[in-house]
Amino acid sequence: MENAILLDSNILIAAFRRNEDAVSFLSKKNFNFVISDITTMELFAGCKTVEKRKEMESILNFYARAPFTQNVSRKAITLIKRYAVTTNTLHLPDLLIAATALNYNFH
Repeated sequence: MENAILLDSNILIAAFRRNEDAVSFLSKKNFNFVISDITTMELFAGCKTVEKRKEMESILNFYARAPFTQNVSRKAITLIKRYAVTTNTLHLPDLLIAATALNYNFH
């Protein structure tokens, strides 16, 4: 997918909270925004009511999806092996999103 940007949950949460910069960024038409399965899981985990979950479902339907595949898993394992010994701030969801971006050649 050309001009594809893999979105992290932080930008989407900021937009849901009506942050002007986040909303402005997401309204750009020259990019194809994609959401990973990991980001989807993070966002649903933050929904504390059925109403919020339904709202989240309708919003996420606007975005293309990047599925978590066996290739993504392999890339994630490679990243863990490489970076787990050099940093103590490795967060698994972020690493899985990075592996997804690498797998699909997203920005």
